[in-house]
Amino acid sequence: MSYSGRTPDGSDRDAGGNGDSGTRIDVRGDGQSRIRVAGRDMNTTYFVSASSAALAALVGLVILVGMWQPWQETASTGEQNRADTGIGSGPSGGPSTDPAPYREPPPADEDDKESEDPEPSPSPTPTPSASPSPSPSPTPDPPDPVDVAFASARVGTCLNVYDDGWGKLNHDWPFAVDCGATFAFSKVTMVTTSASNCPQGAGRRGWGHVNDDGSSIALCLDRVFAAGQCFPATLSKQADGSLRGEGRLFSVWGCDRTQVPSGLNAIMTITAVLRGGGCPQRNDRQTLSWPVFNGAGKVCAVQRTN
Repeated sequence: MSYSGRTPDGSDRDAGGNGDSGTRIDVRGDGQSRIRVAGRDMNTTYFVSASSAALAALVGLVILVGMWQPWQETASTGEQNRADTGIGSGPSGGPSTDPAPYREPPPADEDDKESEDPEPSPSPTPTPSASPSPSPSPTPDPPDPVDVAFASARVGTCLNVYDDGWGKLNHDWPFAVDCGATFAFSKVTMVTTSASNCPQGAGRRGWGHVNDDGSSIALCLDRVFAAGQCFPATLSKQADGSLRGEGRLFSVWGCDRTQVPSGLNAIMTITAVLRGGGCPQRNDRQTLSWPVFNGAGKVCAVQRTN
C-alpha cells in the first residue's frame, strides 16, 4: 500500500512521481514498511492489519507535519508580506513591537463630571471681628493770637502801643517793634498777673488780659517820649497870664491835626525829655513841663499854634 503526501510547494505527488521532496509511505505485506519523507527513507515494522495500517499512516503524517512545520512557513510568508507592504514593521524594517495605541475614552459630560467628582466649594473665610476703632482725640483749638502776643512780651520789649486820645489803646494785643523806631511808643517794664500791680503815675499804664484758659496776664508799660511827638492837653490861663496844663501823656496825637478829643483844647509838641533840671524856654510861647515816671523824668512841651 502506498500513501502520497503534498509537497511543501503545494503540488501533489503520487507513488510514481519523480520528486524527491515529497512524502511517500509503502506498506508491504511482509510486515515491513518504508516511509520516505523529504527525500529520506525511513523503515518501520508493522503488523499487517487494517488498524496497523491506519496507525502507520497516522504516525507518518505526524512525522511529516513535525518535519515540514507549515506554521513557520506561514509566519515567514506573513513577515515577507508585511515587509513588502511596509505594514507592521519597525524603524529598521523588522516587525514593530510598539503596542497598539491606547484609545482615550470619550470625555464625560460636564454634568457627569460634577456628579462623579464634585469640586468642593471653598469654605467661607471667617471675617475677623472688627475691633471698634478708637474715637479720634479732639483736635485742640489753635491758640488765641492775643494770648500768644501777651505771652511773648518780655521786660524791655518795645511796642507800637499808646493811648489813642480817647482813653483806649490803639491795639488789642501787644505789637512788638524795634526800640529805635520812631513808632516805638511804649516799653514793657514788668509782667504780672493784674494791671493793678503795675506802677501808677504820669507816663505809665498797666495793660491786663485774660487768656482763653482763664488765666490772666498784665504788662506794665512806660511811655517812650521823644522830641517832636504831640499829645492832647487841657490848658488854663492863670491870673498872672501864665498857662497851666493837664496833658494826656500816654496819648499820641497827630501834630498836624486841627481837632482834639472832647474835653481837651490844645495840642502839645514835645521839645525835650529830661532826667532833671529845667526845661528850655522860648520867647514866642510859654514852655510847660510835666514830671513823669514818679519824678524820674520830665517832659518839656509847647502849645502848637496853627
